[in-house]
Amino acid sequence: MILEGLLDFEWLNEPENVVLSNGQMSVEAAANTDFWQSVHHGLKKDNGSFFFKRTTNNFNLTLKWSFENAINFNQCGIMVRIDERNWFKASLMSADENHIEIGTCLTLSGHSDWAGAKIKRMPQEIYYKLKRQEDDFVCSYSFDGQNYVRLRQFYLKGADDELKAGAYIAAPQGQPFKAVLKEIIFK
Repeated sequence: MILEGLLDFEWLNEPENVVLSNGQMSVEAAANTDFWQSVHHGLKKDNGSFFFKRTTNNFNLTLKWSFENAINFNQCGIMVRIDERNWFKASLMSADENHIEIGTCLTLSGHSDWAGAKIKRMPQEIYYKLKRQEDDFVCSYSFDGQNYVRLRQFYLKGADDELKAGAYIAAPQGQPFKAVLKEIIFK
């Protein structure tokens, strides 16, 4: 991660514990934080931490997270956001070590959906890519940084306005969650 490239980035809900060292950013999400809007679950949370760059252009965003113990629905992933009622996120999500999913959430007009696919084991690191072409987006993931799998292609209405795109972290349950953002490339 080239630190000079981070000057254009800013935080939504900046976490208390952020350490820049050796070209990486260690981040600790506070307990009971998330991005989720659901009538079904009775939740409206917009208090996760989001490290982003503003843009009105097409872009390619690639990032790499490293972590341990991503259970209890702890998440570190990629996000694009118009506002608190319209956004997309992708991350690993797991209730425990035996039920691991890679998933996406598209929130439109304050209503979040969820689409997940089971994976066999919890990785120690993961890469995400998000490509924007006008109002169309493609999100992919990789465990090795070479072989990417498409997670979701989606349309985000209103994306012709300013967008915020970057990395997010959250700890929805009762314990903080620490992860390391090893790479973030915005082109």
